[in-house]
Amino acid sequence: MPPVPFKYKLEYFLTRAFYRLFCLLPLSWAVKLGMAIGGFTYRIIGIRRNVALKNLETAFPEKSPSEREKITRQSYRHWGGMGAEFARLTKIDQRFITKYISFDGMKVIEKAFEGGKGCLNISGHLGNWEIMGAVSAQLGYKVTYIVASQSNKLVDKLMDDQRRANGIEIWKTNQAARGVLKSLRNNRFIALMIDQDAGRDCVFVDFFGKKASTHKGPAIFHLLKNAPLVMSSCIRIKGPYYHILFEEIKIPPFEGTKEGKITHITAHITKLLEEKIRQYPEQYFWMHKRWKTRPPENSIKSAL
Repeated sequence: MPPVPFKYKLEYFLTRAFYRLFCLLPLSWAVKLGMAIGGFTYRIIGIRRNVALKNLETAFPEKSPSEREKITRQSYRHWGGMGAEFARLTKIDQRFITKYISFDGMKVIEKAFEGGKGCLNISGHLGNWEIMGAVSAQLGYKVTYIVASQSNKLVDKLMDDQRRANGIEIWKTNQAARGVLKSLRNNRFIALMIDQDAGRDCVFVDFFGKKASTHKGPAIFHLLKNAPLVMSSCIRIKGPYYHILFEEIKIPPFEGTKEGKITHITAHITKLLEEKIRQYPEQYFWMHKRWKTRPPENSIKSAL
């Protein structure tokens, strides 16, 4: 095994230090500190600030530059607060849920499990999906995450340990197919994020009016196993207070090829996510290069 680079060790120990600090503070203070760090990152450090502003220009061309800048600043503050909350995932228990979490759509999620086929839980980098997963696990649902590996293996393990502390099962993206199929057989709640650039192994569907490389896994597993699709969101109300909502996804009828059906389903669930983001743009992760991979030229021309 090659030696761990000093940069990775430093990153790991700093992350551990912040985790400890956030856990020592009262929750409301921790969230305020996290938000302050997020605001500092936006104003002073500026990590991916230009990416976020460019994405918002694509998504909301009708808004003024000052409006988009305000959304970006609020987004950084939200994600700083989420960082503090992630550090405290191991502290989530029934008392936390009773005090800080409200729910809608619990009958939807209960109905989804009645068939014994598992549940494809569709979401994106909006609000706080980490709290949603941890809370769902605390409520007794068998939760599975499909997550990408971090380049820093020390931090990667630290993050996964935070999730496992709440009983969440972790599968890495390079084992996604195996993990999802096994989880569906075991009637598990599978959290699938559909808003990351999927490279070339994808389908291109509209996202805020622009073709975006999108993972087709949720559509494939839905067609293959007839597993129910549920849209979930965990939206910050104020400070550490959140509202979790589960909504049944009903796919409009479509006649066509298998590939056509995959594109149709992917486009529909992406549209649902977009509608949710439009409601809470300040809680979305605009720092990701969502439209990085572009469709081939011939496919663009044929669509015109």
